[in-house]
Amino acid sequence: MRIWRRTRDTIGTQVRALPLAADPTVLAFIGRRVNIAFTVVALIMFSIAWPTLPLTHSVIGILLPVVAALAAFPVMLAWANPMLGWGISLISALLIGALFDRVHEWMWTVQVVHIIEMLVLAAMVTLRGPIRWIPLYWLCTCAVFVVAAPSDTALGWVVGLTMLFVTCWLLRVLLRSRRELAHETELKDVAASRTAVLAERARIARDLHDVVAHRMSVVVVAAQTARFRVDGVTPAADAEFQSIAVMAREALDEVRQMLGVLRVDGEVSTQAPNPGVAEIADIVAATRGAGITVDLRWIGAAPETVNEVVGLTAYRIAQECLANATRHAPGARIDVEIAIDESSVRVTVVNLLADVDEKESSGGHGIPGMSERAEAVGGVLVAGPDGVGAFRVSAMLPMRLPVADAAMG
Repeated sequence: MRIWRRTRDTIGTQVRALPLAADPTVLAFIGRRVNIAFTVVALIMFSIAWPTLPLTHSVIGILLPVVAALAAFPVMLAWANPMLGWGISLISALLIGALFDRVHEWMWTVQVVHIIEMLVLAAMVTLRGPIRWIPLYWLCTCAVFVVAAPSDTALGWVVGLTMLFVTCWLLRVLLRSRRELAHETELKDVAASRTAVLAERARIARDLHDVVAHRMSVVVVAAQTARFRVDGVTPAADAEFQSIAVMAREALDEVRQMLGVLRVDGEVSTQAPNPGVAEIADIVAATRGAGITVDLRWIGAAPETVNEVVGLTAYRIAQECLANATRHAPGARIDVEIAIDESSVRVTVVNLLADVDEKESSGGHGIPGMSERAEAVGGVLVAGPDGVGAFRVSAMLPMRLPVADAAMG
C-alpha cells in the first residue's frame, strides 16, 4: 500500500506540474463530472477499438492507435463541445473509409465503435447544439451513414437517424418548456411576495394614518374650541391655541403625504407639494410662536432656484435642527442661515448649549438621520459643539442632484 500511495502521489505531482494541467480550459473541462464520465466512456471505447481494428480494416501497426483514437476520443467532447466532436467523428469516418481497405468481408467503412460514437454525438448535438442548425446536422449525419453503411441498409439508417433526431429534438423542447415553466413560477412567486409586502405596507399605512389622524384631529378640535370651552381665555391665549391648531393640521398633512408612498399600486393618494427651502421661513415662524428667539438670515439666490429634492432635504434638516434645539436647549437663542449660490445650498443652525443630562440627550436618531438625508443627495452634514459654547449643525448640499441620482430618480 505504501508503494502504491507513493507511486500515486509521484504521478499526481508530475501531472500537476505539466503546463497543460494549469490551462483554464483543461481545468474547466475536468471540473465537471459529466465530462469525466464521457472521458471514461471514450477510454473504454478506445481500448476496444484498437485491438479490434485489424479485424475490420487493413491498417499498418503504427497507425492503429491513431485510427482507434478517431473512433473513440471525440466522445469526450459530447457534453463540453458536441459540435466539435460531431464534426471530427463524421470527417474521420469519411477519411477512414477512403484511405483504408476493409478485410474479412466487413461491410461498413468504419468500426462498430465509430458507429456508436457518431450516434452518441448526433444525439448530443441535437440536444445541446444551436436549434437552427439541427436540419444540417441531420442531413450531414445521414449522408455519412449512407456512405459508410451497406447499400441495402442505407435507407433504414436514414429512417432510424431521423427518428433519433426527432426524439432528441422533442426531448429538448420538453426540457426547455419545463425550465421556462419553472422560471415563470419563480416570477409569479416573486410577484406574489411583492404584492403581499405592498398589501402589508398599505395596511400599516392605513392603521398608522388612523391612529395619527385621530390624535391630531383631537388636538386641532381641542385647540380651536378652547375659547368656547374654557372660561377666561384671553385673545393672546386664543391666538396661541389657533397657532397650535395650524401646526397640528400641517403635521397631519405631512403625515398623510409621507404615508402616501406606502400605498399599493393603483390606490389614489392626494399629495400636497413637497415643502422646500422657501418653507423654512414657515417653521421658523412656528418656532417663534412657541416663544423661542430665532434669527433667520437669507444669503444668495432665491429659494425657487433650488432643486425640489434638495429643497426638501434642506427643509427637513432645518426642521429637525429646530426641533432638537427647542427640545435639548429650551429657551436658548437659535440662529438659522440659508446660503444659496450657483453650486450649493448651505443650511447652518446654531444654538447655545444647555445644561442637559448626557443620558437624556444621547441615543437619538436626529443627527444620523440628517446625515443620511444629506448623503442621499450628494451632500455632507457636520454637527457638534463649536468650542465657544454653542452647538452647530452645518449641511452643505449640491444645488442639483448628481447625474446618476437624477437618472435613477
